[in-house]
Amino acid sequence: MTTENSAGSTLSPRASEAVKRSLTPRQEAASRDVDTLIRCGRELLTRGEPARVADIVAAAGLSNDAFYRYFKSKGDFVDAVVEEGGHRLVRYLRHKIDQAADPDAALRAGIAAVLNQAVDPEIAAATRNVVSSAATRNVVSSAGGRSHAPKVREDLEKAVAEVLAGPIADLGSADPQRDSLTTSILLLAVMEHLLWRDASTFDADAEVEQIVGYARRGLRTS
Repeated sequence: MTTENSAGSTLSPRASEAVKRSLTPRQEAASRDVDTLIRCGRELLTRGEPARVADIVAAAGLSNDAFYRYFKSKGDFVDAVVEEGGHRLVRYLRHKIDQAADPDAALRAGIAAVLNQAVDPEIAAATRNVVSSAATRNVVSSAGGRSHAPKVREDLEKAVAEVLAGPIADLGSADPQRDSLTTSILLLAVMEHLLWRDASTFDADAEVEQIVGYARRGLRTS
């Protein structure tokens, strides 16, 4: 007996499983290829190297055909590298918040984790190189279509807000969803502002405390 699945297929359950088994190895291979391309591309970009498609596939040990099988263009690939970096940041942010002893310490740890991308000289240099590549990609793509980058940024703002919502709620916010999103947008904007400044011209700890105090005063408590 056959059944119709959500995609409209009339394959039987056993036949559907056979299709899944045939696709699994290809999906795993594709996952490995994409992971390798992004890792190699990130390493090239963070070093400030040109990272042409030829350079990326050479570092990954793959072909141009493989690259364009997964990415529509070099710009699409750069967006993927930026997005992956955002996921890494969110994981680090969550780890630091989970380690904190109380909500106040959690908020401070979360803010410090994000701003560290700009105030730590080594991390900041790598971040600047990737952001510069993304900015160049946006200029090039503006004549030929909308960049994915605004969506990447919006998703990062929401992901950071989701992690910050816990301590912000625990600190007494009457609207933790809005307060956490506002804090996330502010925090990422400050991070970008500091990213392009000479680290010797500001006190990193003072910057963290300034944003912590600003965020605390801005919480809408009941």
